Amino acid sequence: MTVPESPTAGAVITVTDLQKTYGETTAVDGVSFEVREEEIFALVGPNGAGKTTTVEMLECLRTPSGGSATVLGNDVGTAGRAIKAEIGVVPQSFHTFERLTVRENVALIAQLYTDSLAVETVLSELDLAEWADRRFEALSGGLQRRTGIAMALVGDPSVLFLDEPTTGLDPDARRQTWDRIEALADRGTTVVLTTHYMEEVEQLADRAALLLEGTIEAVDTVPHLIERYGGAIKVVVRADSRRDEPTDDDTIEEILAADATDTYRTDEGDVVGLFEDRERAQETFSRLHREGDDRAIDLVSAGMEDVFLRLAGSTPEPGGELS
Repeated sequence: MTVPESPTAGAVITVTDLQKTYGETTAVDGVSFEVREEEIFALVGPNGAGKTTTVEMLECLRTPSGGSATVLGNDVGTAGRAIKAEIGVVPQSFHTFERLTVRENVALIAQLYTDSLAVETVLSELDLAEWADRRFEALSGGLQRRTGIAMALVGDPSVLFLDEPTTGLDPDARRQTWDRIEALADRGTTVVLTTHYMEEVEQLADRAALLLEGTIEAVDTVPHLIERYGGAIKVVVRADSRRDEPTDDDTIEEILAADATDTYRTDEGDVVGLFEDRERAQETFSRLHREGDDRAIDLVSAGMEDVFLRLAGSTPEPGGELS
């Protein structure tokens, strides 16, 4: 369990022991974190971890059962109107007027604000000008998500909430969406996103909080999370490419365990050792080769997937469920 952060000057969101229960079911169980100005903050976890429930309380769409939270200095329990006027929201299940064009959808939302951004400026920022006169229903999934971001951005929010912004997108559309999200932070917008994609966290997030079963297991900058929980480097003995009579897995694990901080086997059958020290990882890598195993052996830098595996015991599948 993580230790709550000390309050930081410039925090635009503060969450302290926030809770949400439904009868005897606890969806969010005393989470605490903060989001700082102009950063991209990720709530990371599998389906059912409490990510969406948490952000919906911050968006004043659900009432907390306990604890407290403020957004831009306003209490979520008493100042919902003030908060909603200053935030933008793109839910995971995003829908809009299917038969309106991109420009018409964005312009419709702009009319709801007294100080909205210029529609054409927003379309340009999100590279939507080329599709501005195309109906929403005719767009690809990636362009539909980008249109949703444009609709949330046109009100010039100080904080933008993106719930699973790239779920269901192909790799190219996902990376294009990442580019747009990174540009939001560059323009001064604070971004809070939920995701179960570890690569997405590494690409986008300044800091991240890992949620499991309604509780936060760790919160820190992405590099610090990887350094603390992922190990500096790992040696991976691949399960494929077996030839002749390779060294058995027990012997491999013995060699890895001699200097590794932890060892495990992946669902694919790879045997993995985590190392804090690169030199020891390289020595183990060389020893495995000397033992004559014919499987492919790699030295791989740790990442958020390793962090999640260490904390949760497994990693989310593409659909968001724990494997």
